[in-house]
Amino acid sequence: MKLLIDAGNTRTKWAWCPEPPLTLEMHMQVVALENQLWLHDSECADSQALHAALAQAREILVSNVAGADWLRSLDAVKEKVILVKASSTLLGLQNSYSLPAQLGSDRWCSVLAVWRLHQQDALVVTAGTAMTMDALIRDALITDAPVTQTVAAEASATFAGGSIQPGLRLMWQSLQQGTAQLDHDYPHNTALASGFARNSQQAMWTGCVQALIAPMASQYTQLQSLLGGRQPALVLSGGDAMILQRYLPDALSLNAIIVDNLVLKGLACLAEST
Repeated sequence: MKLLIDAGNTRTKWAWCPEPPLTLEMHMQVVALENQLWLHDSECADSQALHAALAQAREILVSNVAGADWLRSLDAVKEKVILVKASSTLLGLQNSYSLPAQLGSDRWCSVLAVWRLHQQDALVVTAGTAMTMDALIRDALITDAPVTQTVAAEASATFAGGSIQPGLRLMWQSLQQGTAQLDHDYPHNTALASGFARNSQQAMWTGCVQALIAPMASQYTQLQSLLGGRQPALVLSGGDAMILQRYLPDALSLNAIIVDNLVLKGLACLAEST
């Protein structure tokens, strides 16, 4: 059995590789635990469950952005671990980063999943601790990327690049920590104000949400321009995906879909190919 692990900035998620056929909508039984629990509390039930899965697995595919300490926690089973890293081209997807390996494995797996399972142009947005936005263009339309004829001939799509910015909670925390009088609780269900916010908590929430929606709209428009007006999908994933979808302008909302566990689905695509 193949075990898939997504070690993110704050949480680790894992699942057994599902049986094909793989689709964006496929159900995966995912278990999540806080990284701090995994690293420092081996007695908690979730940590013990992952330890048991590691022992049982024949092969372990890992996307790790949690750091070196997290990776050392797999030393006991390192002979079974396949640590996924971004490459210049893989499974028909070309990476246009100037240093391909510099791209985070989580972003690479997410874009790979969208390409392999959706086969469309897309802006892939993951709204977690950080918010990442990555452009996926089919048919290798990017002409200024330094690619060889061989790579270009093999590529069916191109990861054209993207952006990274703080997510909702990081923005909220930065306001709390950097100001003397804005120490409000995080508003899980606060709606945006109609017009202008009339209290400080709502004003903070409006500012944080708008600070994510505006660049999303800008990146989507930029991708549209690259595609000559062709409409890309807007694929949202991550813990805050539903919140952001709620506030999208109509023009974006029409092309938006929420897909859970994109990193694990990208790992499943890789597992299927090995």
